[in-house]
Parts: sequence; C-alpha cells; structure tokens
Amino acid sequence: MIVDAGDESPVAGRGRRRDARSKLRQRTDGRLDRSRDSAILDAALAALTEHGYNGTNMNDVATRAGVGKAAIYRRWSSKAALITDALLYWRPDLIDDDAPDTGSLAGDFDALVERVARNDSERIPNDLVLRVAMEAMHDPHLSSALDDLMLLKGRRMVTAILQQATTRGELPPDRDWSLIADALTGMGLMRAINGQSVDATFIRSVIDTLILPAVCAADTGPPQPAAQHRSRQRHPRVSKPDNGKRPDAEP
Repeated sequence: MIVDAGDESPVAGRGRRRDARSKLRQRTDGRLDRSRDSAILDAALAALTEHGYNGTNMNDVATRAGVGKAAIYRRWSSKAALITDALLYWRPDLIDDDAPDTGSLAGDFDALVERVARNDSERIPNDLVLRVAMEAMHDPHLSSALDDLMLLKGRRMVTAILQQATTRGELPPDRDWSLIADALTGMGLMRAINGQSVDATFIRSVIDTLILPAVCAADTGPPQPAAQHRSRQRHPRVSKPDNGKRPDAEP
C-alpha cells in the first residue's frame, strides 16, 4: 500500500524519521539538543519546495523552525549540507543503490516502477530531487554535499538492471547499455526543467515505449537504412528474360 506522508500515522512517521536520522550524512557531530533537528529539517524542506534551492535562505528556515540561525549552523555547516540532509530525512532510499533482481528483465523493470510509485506520494517527489541535482551542477558546495547521490542513482540502477539481464543471457553482451540509462536520465531531467512530474506513469511509459523495444530488438541485427528501403520500394527489381527480349514481345 502506498502511504502518503501527510496521512502517515504518528507511530509510522516516527519510525521512518528514526531510520532516516541514522542516514544523515552532513549533520555536525557534537553535544547538541537533537530534539530541534526534526523541526529544522522540516522547515528546510518546506522552504526548498516553495522557493527552490537558490531561493532558500537560512533566515527563512530559522523562522519556519522557530529557532535562531545560529542553532542551524551549529548543526549544519552550510545550506548545501542542510538541504542534502533534509532530502535524506524524508527519502532515505536516495542512498540505496540496490537494483531489483527478480530473475527477468521485465520483472526487474516492473519492480523499479513499483519503487517509483511508492515515492510518488512522498513529500519529496522525484522531480524535486532532480531539480536540486541540476542546481548542483552550478554550485560546487551543493555538488560536494550531494556526492552524485541524487542525479546518478537512477542511471546506476537502470544500468545494473540491464547488466543483470546480460548476465542471465536475456541481452547480448556486446552492447553499451549505459546509453539506455543516459537516455532515461536525460528525459527525466528535461521533464523536471519543464516543471513536469517524473512519476511512475512517466517511467512506465519510457520503459514500455523506448527501453524494452530497443533492448529486445538488439538480437535482430542492425536495421536496414531507411533510404535504402525506400529506394527499393520505388525501384523494384525486374528479372530480364533469357532471350534478351521484352517479356511482352511477339516471337
């Protein structure tokens, strides 16, 4: 069952947050009152969702959390560090690179879509993650904090699924399947740029329309060039008669 974060029970919510808290990577160690951390992380996420990364500032986060800005900097050294941990707080799966392995290529992609569907109802949808990852391309501090965690996760997972299929003999081994993963990542980024959702419906459509037809056609050999095919249609070959005369000529 897909659980919406807004409707999550208090017990389930606390369990998820305890699990996420153990995965925070940027928080400063020290003897601090950690009871304020959740409020700060929630405030950072709210500001990020509303204003984007560039529009988020520590004064706004502090006001939303009901703490002083110094309390934030005692816990996180920079905005990039805080935003990275805010994403991980609600999406600990972002550091899980284990690709599904169901025993078949189609089954692995089905399992991948199911994972994406579970994230569709989260407070941090995939398109928000991708938008932050794109901003990291122009911000070295954010890029360092993210450590390629967001942008390349989907690419790594799709590549792993295709490599598993190759190992099982479902796909030929002499192909560079990373190009397929690059195409999916690029399409997701384009949707995020245009403000569209990168959800399970989109991923399912790309898999069924582009990825599976492309990889399943790999064993059929290279396609016939379109120009050559059209030329043969326009100029069909006509067999010459053995006597050199026109077929309809009278003897």
